[in-house]
Amino acid sequence: MELYDKICAGVKGSKFDAILVTGADNFAYMAGAAIPFLTLYPDSPVAVLYPQRGDPTIITPEEWEETVVTLSSVKKAKTYSGGVDAFVETVGSLLKSKKEARIGIDLLRVPEATLELLKKHLPGATWASCDGLIRELRAVKTDEELELLEDISYKIDHGIFGTQHHVLITSTRSEMSLSEEMRVHCLERGLDVVGAHSVSQGASGPSACKFWPRAPYYGIGHEKKLMPGEYVRMEARYSLDGYWGVGSRLMTQGYPTTKQREAYNHLVALRDAALASMNPGAKCSEVYKAMKVAAKDRGVKIVEKLTLGHGIGVADIEAPYISAKDDTVLCPGMAIVLRPVVEGPEGELLWSSDTVFIMEDGPLVVGWYKDWRAPYVANYTL
Repeated sequence: MELYDKICAGVKGSKFDAILVTGADNFAYMAGAAIPFLTLYPDSPVAVLYPQRGDPTIITPEEWEETVVTLSSVKKAKTYSGGVDAFVETVGSLLKSKKEARIGIDLLRVPEATLELLKKHLPGATWASCDGLIRELRAVKTDEELELLEDISYKIDHGIFGTQHHVLITSTRSEMSLSEEMRVHCLERGLDVVGAHSVSQGASGPSACKFWPRAPYYGIGHEKKLMPGEYVRMEARYSLDGYWGVGSRLMTQGYPTTKQREAYNHLVALRDAALASMNPGAKCSEVYKAMKVAAKDRGVKIVEKLTLGHGIGVADIEAPYISAKDDTVLCPGMAIVLRPVVEGPEGELLWSSDTVFIMEDGPLVVGWYKDWRAPYVANYTL
């Protein structure tokens, strides 16, 4: 209820007479309902309507009512039968007393055709973007949200480490089996592997020189075997109760060479530079600049045209962003994933994802199962 009360207060303090939320991720946040199949049915919209005064209402196809309401923190629902036209008519019936109201809608999510139908149904109303409000609400987490995000981050890290522990330098394990074992380890720790963004990926040696080995045929490695002396990149992103975690870790097939250790130390230095600048009141763009300066001072080749981090919550990538153009001010309650990408000695794309909470007294790295100031080193024997 902490999150629900926060959202209600945010809506009441806004400039809108009502807010209609249609995007699947925004709905998950504003209604407190983790429903992974919503994006698969664009002709059967589900939304939540928050009035300036009164209780919010979910708009859902009648066949989904029980599921949606059971999962949601919003218990008032209005159903419809049919497609988008029926959805629009139902929204109109809920807003009939607000014919000349200012209605906020997530313009970055609602289909243009649906918005045009809403405008025709309520021609006197003013439809305006409430994306900024939702972004601000989502960016600062409640204590309950942070507790869940930390749990997810730890379970993913533990799942990756558990997979690494089964790797032998002399084994003939393939990248595909490595990816599958990560998935199983994450399942064993209670994580959800549903949704379009769930993935585990293992990439080694030459395959690690691409973001997606074997693309466009496979998003993860295929028949390539892990070889002694190679760098292995491992990533898993999974969810729990509608919230996401991202873990990326590196492993060397044997004791790292001087060049391999140097590349990893570059990532550690970039992380340290970011953490030194991630105090409440700092801007995301300033954190980005601090990491770029640290890279330049060390002669590190950062992969360009990427953000160096992003927020995480009901989406695996969300605002704010550690980029040159994001001047969002960091404040207590934000959850950020640091993710710089550097080139390894053989042209590998190397990165390590670290979840950081902004606290009153500074940044806090969460979710580590082991000390990641060094890569995991595979063994010859277990």
